Order: sequence, then C-alpha cells, then structure tokens
Amino acid sequence: MIDKVLHSKNRIYYHILFWMCYVALYTLMWGSYDEDYWAQFQQLLFLLPWKMIPTYITLYYLMPKFLYPKKTVQYVILSIILAVAMGMMDRYMVWTYIYHWFSPEKEYWRTPMLYVPKVFNSVVAVYTPVFVAMAIKLQLTYYQKDKINKELEKEKAATELKFLKAQIHPHFLFNTLNSIYSLSLSQSKKTPEVVLGLSKFLDYMLYECNERFISIGKEWEQLMNLVALERIRYEEGLSIEVSESIDNTETLIPSLLLLPFVENAFKHGADNEINDSWITIDIKLVKDHLVFMVENSKSAVQVEESLDADKNIGLTNVKRRLELFFPEKYELKILEETDSFLAKLTIDLSTISEVMRKENVK
Repeated sequence: MIDKVLHSKNRIYYHILFWMCYVALYTLMWGSYDEDYWAQFQQLLFLLPWKMIPTYITLYYLMPKFLYPKKTVQYVILSIILAVAMGMMDRYMVWTYIYHWFSPEKEYWRTPMLYVPKVFNSVVAVYTPVFVAMAIKLQLTYYQKDKINKELEKEKAATELKFLKAQIHPHFLFNTLNSIYSLSLSQSKKTPEVVLGLSKFLDYMLYECNERFISIGKEWEQLMNLVALERIRYEEGLSIEVSESIDNTETLIPSLLLLPFVENAFKHGADNEINDSWITIDIKLVKDHLVFMVENSKSAVQVEESLDADKNIGLTNVKRRLELFFPEKYELKILEETDSFLAKLTIDLSTISEVMRKENVK
C-alpha cells in the first residue's frame, strides 16, 4: 500500500515537472521574439488546459483502450476527432481572448475564427505536448515490460537451476549406494569407511553447497573425497591419475558443477570387461580461465548411449546448467573413441564476478 502511495506521488511530481518544462521552454522560445516573456508566460498558462485535456485523454484512455490492444483504426479515428476538437477549442480561446488581451492594436480577431491555417496551427500547438508525452510513456512502458521480462527470465532460470541441482542428490546417492551394496556383498572391511565417507559427502551436498556458488578449492576437495571413496571400492582394479593446478582456490564456481563428469568417468571407466581400467582427471585454473578434463577407459563392446539418455542424466544436467550460468562463455567437448571417453570443459569464470557485482548493485 505504501509503495503504491509513493508511486502515485512520484507520478504526480513527474507530471508537474513535465508541464513546468513545457511552459518554461515555450516561454523562452516565443518570448524571445518580442522580448516579452511575461506576456508569453501568461498566454501559455491560460491555454494550458487545452493542452492537458487531450494529453491525459490520450495517455489514460485512448492508449490503454485502443493502442495497446492494437485497435489501430479506432485509435487513429478517435485521435483525429480529439485533435480537431481541442484544436478548435484552442483557436476559439486565442481568437476570443488572447488577441483582445495581449495585442488588440494588431486586430488579429478580424481574421475569421475558422480560418484553416490558423486552426491547423492550433491543432499542432495542442498536440505537440501530446506527442511528447506519448513518446515518453511508450518508452517507459517498453522499459517496464523489458524489466519485467528479464525478472521473469531470471526467476525462471533460478528455479530451473534449483531443480537441476536437486536432481544431482538422488543421482549421486543412487550410484554410491550401489557401491556400498557391492562392498557389503563381499563383506568387505572397508564398508564402514565408505559409509562414513558417504555421510561426509552428503553433508557437503545437503548443507555446505546451498549457495549458488562455492569456492573451487572446496569443490575440488569434495571431488577428491569422491575419488578416495572410489579408490577404496575398486582398489587395484582401477588406475586413477589426478593433476591439479589452481592459482586461486577462492575463485567461485557453481556448486556441484564438476561432479557429473567424475561420476560419469567412474560409471563407464571402471568396467569389469576392461582389462586395465583407468581414469584421468586434470584441472587447471589461471586468472579465472578454467580447463577441466576427465578421461576414462571404455569397453569396446559397451553399448553406446546418447548424452540425452536417462542414464546420462548427470551430463545432460550439467550441460543445461552451463547454458544457464555461462551463455556463450563456455566450451564443452565430448570425444568418444572405441576404447576411451573424454570430456573437456573450458569456462570463463569471470562471468560469475560480473553477475554477483550486478546483483549487489541492485
């Protein structure tokens, strides 16, 4: 309610300012001919109602009722009728009063009131502020619609990001529980250690990464926790090489963005049908420029699956998140050979700083 009152007050101030500018401009312009600014000021004030009436009829009736709904013909016809009517009224006031009050010696009233050129001049004089006010309102309307559309897009993107992030939790949990189940079948003594590692990782996923962005140092630490869990599970059956070069561990990155690549590598790289299973993980960050590569072995007889298939929800998810966070600021290459699979992600992380700076300004 208070916001509406303040908005109404601001609108009144803008309207007062608009008419003050109109009177001041025309006083200076017409008054300069005879150096009689006071007379021009009085004339403008006297004729002002015949400028205001068509202006507000146009702004608050014709435009909302006919122009915005694209009833162009009705809008044009009614605008012409209004222009002629107000022009005639303005001409009548000038011919009846202004000529007698301010320049009786020139006998302008001898010219007929319905003299067409004079009537046309009155129409132009009446509709000059109308056209200016229309232009301002159309521009403001466009700006407001654009602002609303951007807010809606932003909210839609935020909602979609939350949904995509929420998908990661059950997807990861399902895969890790499968690992624990496999260990329990073999009655491995490492099962408790894996359960403890899983609990720590879930604590990170559920509580520590609720923010949109997290430091890349923290993200990398949790990825290494995942690698440690998988090392316990596969022992000597899987070779894992990790390379890390990060110049600033506080650089921000969307939380859980890199996890699906590592998950996918373990899913397809640790296959019982592969004699020498291997996974290579490499990350480089130099001045907000991130290059992340994950490559894994693949069975030659493995059934090919599309990235858009349900079983690859992790990579499908991350592709969508990249589009939302880094439009035209990332490159994702997927190279699939007969016996290997490589995912290479390149991102300009400076975009995140720009987004956060804009949000803080707002």
